[in-house]
Amino acid sequence: LKFLMLDKALVGGIAFVGGIDNLKFHMLDPRIISGIIGGQDAGVLLAEVIASHTSIEKLYLDDTDLIGTDNVEQWGDTLLQNKTLAYFSSDGATMEIENQLKEKIKDRSPQ
Repeated sequence: LKFLMLDKALVGGIAFVGGIDNLKFHMLDPRIISGIIGGQDAGVLLAEVIASHTSIEKLYLDDTDLIGTDNVEQWGDTLLQNKTLAYFSSDGATMEIENQLKEKIKDRSPQ
């Protein structure tokens, strides 16, 4: 899957991502995601799925509201827990969020 386009069934879509064992690359379309069902709440659900996903290597959450002040700690924990994820992008997040994530994962090393 190159793009996973989600609509108002975002929670079902997140569960769908968790069920794909061979997913290597995941990019969310910000035109679809932003502003849907309280983005950071949905971001928590996605973080929970990604934390234990064993095949995803690249995750792009650019220009979405899935990461913010309310869930940045959970995303940091997710990035620490998931050892297969080699590339994570959250372009469009505030510099404060970016710095918090960098600090949280400074000693992380993927598999």
